[in-house]
Amino acid sequence: MDRIQSAALSPHISPSASIKEQQGQVRSNRTTLLTLPPELQTKIFLHLAVSWGKSTIQEVLRTCKQLYEVALPISVSIFRNTINQTEGQGPCSTTRNIQFLRYILVSKPWLAKDVRTVVFGRISSRDGEGNDKEERPSQASITEEETAIYQQHIEFILGQLPSGYTERWTAEWVEDLKSGTSDAQAALILLACPNIHTLLYEMPDQPRHFTHLLSLVHNLTEINASIRTHDHSKMIIPLSNLQDVFHETMDYKHGYSEFGMEAPEFFTFPRLRYYECILAHVWSNVEGRFERLPRASSSVEEIILHASYINKDTLDGMLGACKALRKFEFTHFPLNRELGTPCLMMPRDVMDAILPHASTFESLYLNMEETWDKEWKWVGCPERLYMGMGLRQMCMLKRLEIGMQALTGMLVCDPDTPNPPAPNMPVRVKGAPKIADCLPESLECLKIYECGMPILDQAAELIRVIEQGHGFMRLTYIGLLFNGWKMDPDKDFPQVRKLTCNASHVRLDISFREELLYLCELGETVRLPDDDQRNRNITSRIYAPHIRKRYREVRGQPDFWLWCDADM
Repeated sequence: MDRIQSAALSPHISPSASIKEQQGQVRSNRTTLLTLPPELQTKIFLHLAVSWGKSTIQEVLRTCKQLYEVALPISVSIFRNTINQTEGQGPCSTTRNIQFLRYILVSKPWLAKDVRTVVFGRISSRDGEGNDKEERPSQASITEEETAIYQQHIEFILGQLPSGYTERWTAEWVEDLKSGTSDAQAALILLACPNIHTLLYEMPDQPRHFTHLLSLVHNLTEINASIRTHDHSKMIIPLSNLQDVFHETMDYKHGYSEFGMEAPEFFTFPRLRYYECILAHVWSNVEGRFERLPRASSSVEEIILHASYINKDTLDGMLGACKALRKFEFTHFPLNRELGTPCLMMPRDVMDAILPHASTFESLYLNMEETWDKEWKWVGCPERLYMGMGLRQMCMLKRLEIGMQALTGMLVCDPDTPNPPAPNMPVRVKGAPKIADCLPESLECLKIYECGMPILDQAAELIRVIEQGHGFMRLTYIGLLFNGWKMDPDKDFPQVRKLTCNASHVRLDISFREELLYLCELGETVRLPDDDQRNRNITSRIYAPHIRKRYREVRGQPDFWLWCDADM
């Protein structure tokens, strides 16, 4: 029996072998981590290197020489330098920056090419800024030998441009590295690592070298495009492999004030596909930078602007620069009105901006805070308060999440007005198309926010069209999110619940949400009801990616706080 069982464990064992020999052959045929090909070991170890949470890849380095060789490049694939603060933001460590620079440029320079993801907290151009409480400024100092190596890297890249300005910049950069500014350190990390794919960072504090580096990439990209390969060799462009950018702030008074300086530069990066900014805010003196972006020149395919405030010209420049836009998300947030913010874009402006991408555009999320009068200049052109019939031309659109006014020209009630009040938007815009008339046939998911009683008739008509098989046969989900705090629970709620859908392939979701959830989705910091001290940015990829993931999964659902309490 023992002989049969041993033979069954391995078909390569001879039945005539002794029991001891069979057991030895079984052990030798077992697959272990050490016997796996390096390619499989690499795939396994990649799961141990994470950009948020505890990374365990360092433990592999201490096992044996064989696994050390495989895990070493992975150990530097993600560089995270953030200090966890109660409110989810904080400066990066200058000592951590220097240690990493010393490792990838002095100790093991061949590893710089293996850095794929970089995550920075707040970097600063001020001397001594960025140290945590345990650090001393002396810990961020560099030796003369290190200074020479860093200067050589800087000169190697900047030397591709005409001298003069670059020589001055090199000298300033080296001096700031000596003084230990996190701005100079972060810029050198980005300069030295040629294969960075993902960059996440908090809005810098008075950046110098960081913003100059973005402009350098822009300039080198333009020059490189004009060079004929057979005449000259192509230039070396830092960050040329960057595909994913996320940056944020939690300054709810001023917003991301560097947005207008940084975003236009990113859109010129040759391989960028995904761009996201939290609290993007366009100042009137920089909006022209977006307008100067060449049309259809950018590789960006997905744009997310959460809790942001931008105008029509910025929107046109940003979306118009994309060759083939697939996704756009925008959530409005009312920033400080005393800052001279230009007029906010209107729903029809969004329609005009995405229409040129009709052949590629697949997903739109538009939350314009419709309960508030945003002082739009709608008088004389009320049709700009909703998307219009152009939406039907979006032949590839699969997912649409939008407010009731932006879709139908209807509001729940008169919007709240600022002080001094502006002319109230109309509760119903005459001549606005019905839902069933303006939606594209390609749509698979429809979610309408800020609903009220006026939408019932149009929703019922859309459902009848689907039930009768006359259109929208790809539509499998319809979600209606009513502003419950503006409705009569005894009178309105039962009437809304009468709306049903008998089409077997369509799921109809109807929910009534509270004002707290409504404000949260617009970008307010989350403060738990039983905890007055903890603010959370639920959209942060830097400080709360696990909460962000859950939030985006249940966005618009009435049971938001169930997972919020559990995860925070």
